[in-house]
Amino acid sequence: MLITLLTTLFALAVLVTVHEAGHYIVARWCGVKVMRFSVGFGRPVFRHLGNNGTEYVFAWIPLGGYVKMLDSRNDEISSVDLCCAFDHKSPWQRIAIVAAGPLVNLLFAGLLYGIVYLSGTPQLIPVAVAANNSVSGFETPQQIVAVDGNMTPTWEAVNIALTKRMGETSSIAITTHPLDQSLLQAQAMTPNPLDALPLVGGEEQHDFPVHQWMSDAVEFSPLSQLGLKPWRPNVPITLDYVTPQGAAELAGLTVGDTIVAVDQLPMLGYNEFVGYIQTHPNAAIKVTLERGSRVLDIPVQLGSYTNEKGAPTGLIGVGVAAISWPYSMQFMQQLGFLDSFLAGGAKAIEMARLTLSFLGQMVQGLVSVEHLSGPISIAKIAGASAESGLITYISFMAYLSVSLGVLNLLPVPMLDGGHLLYYLIEVVTGRKVPDRIQAIGLRIGMALVFSIMIIAVANDLMRL
Repeated sequence: MLITLLTTLFALAVLVTVHEAGHYIVARWCGVKVMRFSVGFGRPVFRHLGNNGTEYVFAWIPLGGYVKMLDSRNDEISSVDLCCAFDHKSPWQRIAIVAAGPLVNLLFAGLLYGIVYLSGTPQLIPVAVAANNSVSGFETPQQIVAVDGNMTPTWEAVNIALTKRMGETSSIAITTHPLDQSLLQAQAMTPNPLDALPLVGGEEQHDFPVHQWMSDAVEFSPLSQLGLKPWRPNVPITLDYVTPQGAAELAGLTVGDTIVAVDQLPMLGYNEFVGYIQTHPNAAIKVTLERGSRVLDIPVQLGSYTNEKGAPTGLIGVGVAAISWPYSMQFMQQLGFLDSFLAGGAKAIEMARLTLSFLGQMVQGLVSVEHLSGPISIAKIAGASAESGLITYISFMAYLSVSLGVLNLLPVPMLDGGHLLYYLIEVVTGRKVPDRIQAIGLRIGMALVFSIMIIAVANDLMRL
């Protein structure tokens, strides 16, 4: 919980600072007097008065921030200072100041993605199999080469390509290359950096008809919606962990036991074992195991839990030590300095387009509002990404920065995009939008934003 809290607050503080710095820098460049630059709300923890008259503040609730500029609508100012007031600047200058915050967030995301590309962190090549042998052609491992003609060298690329089709009723084309399963398993058991992906034959084309793709599927991954799952090496069933007071411990299983059969059915690996257990909820089974030089038959009364589809699923409460992924499945893309940041900028634009597409589909009713996530989900992702490593955490911050930039550009009063809308109307008509209209828009915008926040938090609570 401490890691989750600290990583979330750090990410928010950095991204809010970047956002407000965009407003601040362009405001100063346009000759606007900035009275306060604040990161956070509430009682100040840090306060400094700069030589330029700006008060820099860091408050104890870092969940937002603001740049307070001189404005004759709110401040009593002399005629000499009118030239430094925000509301006395030209519409284009005000547009530049307001747009700077979200645009800097997008630029910052591109910078962070560039760091990720520069670091060259290894990722897994997407290899999938049918879930429960439900999809013809995926009975053995298949490398996912492309989705809808877009190359997919990593699982991230696969998920982005599938997410782009969210809400559509059409057909998803997936290009695959079959793999030799026994050789792939052997590569996992004896990793060798010189191993090559064991390709078999040529590429194959698979078409998956979809109807309102992923519109209501909140708890499911895009891949599982196609009846597929990632291929994983079959790990030997030597127990590395036994859940306290779980079914296994109550039956007498201990760390170090090697399970060889269940109900007299040989278990070749952990994948088969898990599949058998999950399909026998609350059942009484007999586990055959090796403990040292002895072979024992131990009766176990399984427990159960309700899975994401609402079905009872068997539970025994054990874990096994992980083995390394085959080197042949690891993809390393390390770009040069310039190429990294060019690719990072392209990635930020792609994620911004994906976010806008998702919001547009939600407005059209093609995607359920249950997909909205709030602060609890963000905190959980922040903590998990930090535990996965620095580069994963940087990727999380990059996407959060994209989201912050895109959401603030929406033409909703109260957000930066709402102010941009007013100033663009002023450019077209030559007249400012009346304060009375802006006040009404502010109330509507506040109601809309707070309603969305309530839905997002409610979704978070439902997922706990």
